[in-house]
Formats: sequence, C-alpha cells, structure tokens
Amino acid sequence: MNIAAKKIELVDWLLHINDESKLKKIIALKSVLDNDVVAHTISGYPIDKQEYIAMVKQADERISSGKFTTIEDLEKEIENW
Repeated sequence: MNIAAKKIELVDWLLHINDESKLKKIIALKSVLDNDVVAHTISGYPIDKQEYIAMVKQADERISSGKFTTIEDLEKEIENW
C-alpha cells in the first residue's frame, strides 16, 4: 500500500469516528507529532507554548494577588478534616 492509499484509509477512518474522547486523543497525538506541545496539563492534555505562557501568567497573577494555597494551608486542612 502506497502513502496516498494509507492517507485515504486514515481519512476515511477519521470521518467515521463518533467518539469525542477518541478525537481528543487524535488531536493530542497530532500536536505531539507536530512538535507544538511544550507541556501537559495534570489531566494529560497537551498544551502549546501560547497556552503554557498564559497559564504561567495566570499563576503569577494569583500569587501576586495572594490567591494561592500553601502546603502549610493544605496540611492544616488535612489535620482539621
């Protein structure tokens, strides 16, 4: 099977996927193969450079405004639980 036939087979397979979770996995794989991925979220979703920068900026803003939880805060919560 030549590359053109493989592409047609793949496109046909993609067109018939109805499971959104499978499509998300395929898109994630595409990002990895395209080398656009610079990190992954806790849930494993790949993120590109722009998304990563935005997440870091949001974290910096939360820290600057005092909206964060320290390890000590979490330990106190566990003790009081």
